[in-house]
Amino acid sequence: MEPNEVTERTFVTIGTQTEILNTTSLTRSDSFNMIVDPPSSSTTPVTAAGPSASSTTSSVTSVITLPFHRLTKSHNRCPVCLYYYSDTGSSALQFESYTRVRAFLEHNIVIVSGARCCVRHVDSGYFTTQALQLILHGEKRCDLSLEELLDIFTATKHEFLSKVSTVQDASNTPPLDFDGFTRLSSDNYYVLTGLKLEDFNNLCSRIPRTSLKDTSNRSARTAIACLLMKLRLGVSHQVLATLLLFKDKRTVSRVIHSARKALIEHFVPHFLGFEHITRRDVIDIHTRPLADLLLSDQPGRVILILDGTYIYFQKSANNVLQRRTFSLHKGKPLVKPMLITTTTGYIVACMGPYFADYKNNDAEITKHILCHNKENIAKWLRKGDILVIDRGFRDALDYLHLLGYQTHMPAFLSKGAKQFDTASANQTRFVTKIRWVIESANGRIKQWRLFDKVLPNSLLKTVGDLVAIVCALQNSYGAPFIQSMKKDKELAQKMLHLRDETNELGDLVAKLRDKAEKPLQWKELDASDTVPDFPHLTFKQLNDLTLGTYQLKQAKSYTVEHLAADGKYVVKVGKHRPDLIKAKIQSRHRNSVSYDVWIRYSSQEILGWYCTCPAGARVVGCCAHSASIIWYLSFARHHPEHLKQESSTFLNSLADAAEYSDISDDSGPDSDSDDENTLYSLA
Repeated sequence: MEPNEVTERTFVTIGTQTEILNTTSLTRSDSFNMIVDPPSSSTTPVTAAGPSASSTTSSVTSVITLPFHRLTKSHNRCPVCLYYYSDTGSSALQFESYTRVRAFLEHNIVIVSGARCCVRHVDSGYFTTQALQLILHGEKRCDLSLEELLDIFTATKHEFLSKVSTVQDASNTPPLDFDGFTRLSSDNYYVLTGLKLEDFNNLCSRIPRTSLKDTSNRSARTAIACLLMKLRLGVSHQVLATLLLFKDKRTVSRVIHSARKALIEHFVPHFLGFEHITRRDVIDIHTRPLADLLLSDQPGRVILILDGTYIYFQKSANNVLQRRTFSLHKGKPLVKPMLITTTTGYIVACMGPYFADYKNNDAEITKHILCHNKENIAKWLRKGDILVIDRGFRDALDYLHLLGYQTHMPAFLSKGAKQFDTASANQTRFVTKIRWVIESANGRIKQWRLFDKVLPNSLLKTVGDLVAIVCALQNSYGAPFIQSMKKDKELAQKMLHLRDETNELGDLVAKLRDKAEKPLQWKELDASDTVPDFPHLTFKQLNDLTLGTYQLKQAKSYTVEHLAADGKYVVKVGKHRPDLIKAKIQSRHRNSVSYDVWIRYSSQEILGWYCTCPAGARVVGCCAHSASIIWYLSFARHHPEHLKQESSTFLNSLADAAEYSDISDDSGPDSDSDDENTLYSLA
């Protein structure tokens, strides 16, 4: 049977959406079910008369009337808006199987196979809200042939089976899937592996397929992720087996072993070791201008910083191993990797690890590295190069000087002295201002939580490789330690200018101590609401005064401790010298030690400082004790929100055994004097 022709209609522009819906509804009531495909003549008719009537109506198409909406197939006209494609200029989009099944299940809309509509009616694989309103506003009644009904049922079945397959695949997928690029965000990757998604992809691309192959247990990406999770999170093999759906912890061990070998062979040599970088690159790219100006006597010198770090291990049943790895300094078994960095924090090399006994202190390790020419270091370094070290390297100074290297090390207190003189304190500040980056590099390594734990002795064979991998990852993907070096020249000029100055306030205090000057009389005041003429400083001005942020970070802790429970901040002001303030600051290391701090000021600026701590006489910046007084009086008391320290409340959560009532030692009349002092007895 041929379909009837659709009555020709003229569509006019209508102002509101309601009018569009009404007009479309009227059109649907007249012609909606007339836009149909010719049904097959081979279908068996179904009528109300039952099977007996089938034989007499074999030429009639079998049709079922159902309470559904129906979108038919037409190459000329959109079944949603009923406009001709030629009139609207819109391109047609054929419905996908997913769209047909979803419309059928959610909105009782039957879409004939092969049907299409205007592109604007579909967004993200399904109808737009306006398109659904147009369809559902029509009459909910349509005639369906058996073929059309079976077709939509078949499409529904296929979509259902596809979803079942997806669910089954998901059940076989580990909770953490590093092969699917959409399941884990870049932040998730960073939390789990220490690398952003882009960096992780880059790392995986550096490992050849022939070196780390995909297996039935895991992919190469999963193997690398397993190793990084072990390093970053420090979790057990059992936890990794659960998260990555491995059979057992032995499988995890094999996976980590394969990934470690691949990274050591194909990744680490490009980002760690003296052979991966040239002297010129160190000088031009990885040398801080501040270090060059403060420490180098001429251009073209390589400046390196050396320091050892600690990796703790379990006690060993092997007595020799236990003795060689036991550190008397730390009181624990450990091994010592030796880091060598540039003045920007870039890790040039990581040597070792070494034993921890007295034969393997920092000085002896340095001699061993140079004597045995580890990583061809003796050829890489040249005479006149500068090594920045700490006091633990003092026994290697003569050897380093014999080889022609310059050294810079913090000063030692003279025997019997309690404080550095101003010149020594200033020079020490030059060293610490440059050397802090290697401490930060050690801290970055410990952020990989495996190295922050006590490791099993089974890792002694591979701990050197693991530390090397982390160092290479830091060099390749880690954030820089120094964000900006634009003000290095200005800072260096200021420090060099202050280096040769004396501490005039310290000289005054020395004269007062020796009674060469008339003693000052002091008046104790609460500085929280007095000393109004003390200058107001910004945080930037304070930073320029201390020449670094470390002292300001410590200042908050000293200030909070110095504040009384009622908020008072006690200082002493000179009666005849109102420009002088004196305060006593408790040491953060020992209860029995406190330091006297003097501050000299005007209403516009800080004129001087002096503290009785070992570094308190320097004028290249000030110590943390002096900084705490200046920070509070010039900044914090005007901004009380900076005085809040959450850790102060932790004290109330702990019990104190010192708080107890003394029990009287007097013996009662019935006491047995022979047993008064008996602690215990053995039968």
